[in-house]
Amino acid sequence: MNLDPGVKVISYVPDIDVRDYIVLEEVMEEYGLGPNGGMILASDLMVNFLDDIKDEIDEYNPDWIFVDTAGQLELFAFRETGPLIASALGFGDIQRSVSFLFDSNFVLRPNGFISTLLLAASVQFRFRNISQINILSKVDLIDEDQIDMILNWSHDFQALEDSTNEREKGLIRELSMLLSEVFIQMGSTSELIPCSSREDHGLDILFGHLQRVFDSDESKFY
Repeated sequence: MNLDPGVKVISYVPDIDVRDYIVLEEVMEEYGLGPNGGMILASDLMVNFLDDIKDEIDEYNPDWIFVDTAGQLELFAFRETGPLIASALGFGDIQRSVSFLFDSNFVLRPNGFISTLLLAASVQFRFRNISQINILSKVDLIDEDQIDMILNWSHDFQALEDSTNEREKGLIRELSMLLSEVFIQMGSTSELIPCSSREDHGLDILFGHLQRVFDSDESKFY
């Protein structure tokens, strides 16, 4: 299912596509908005078509539903419509899980990793009744040593703090150190799963995690 009303090119053919109901360019033209304002309004207007989307889901009667949302967090996670849509689609026996992507190139430095960790925690707080899986995406773009370093940071916050102290400078270093301390006090977060859709790397591990989250053979929502 594609829930991004503004996407131009998709590398797959969605069975259910929100663009059948609402299209970014049409919203921009009707309301006289630019791309950013149009995306915000289009995302909000999706709630008007939830019943139609539910009907499409019923027609397919799927075991799994993979929902692709807009990449901008502020459009889905940080507006009221995102949790509302996730809640509305979770009807009946459908179980749900949110996947949060850590961009492999962005999290190579401690401050980038910490910033992303904060966003992941914020999304988990917003969708507090839905389990979350954290994914290190596009690992085909970095080498094995870099992958190991990032994974080590994800479960050893003392190592993250040490790397921050060594590699960051000035105000960025001070802020990063303070935030590292916060995560040390909070304890561990969800396991970070390295994946690459281009090379099919880690997708079997991700599927295993999803099975454990749902822990049943009934219909599921992801």
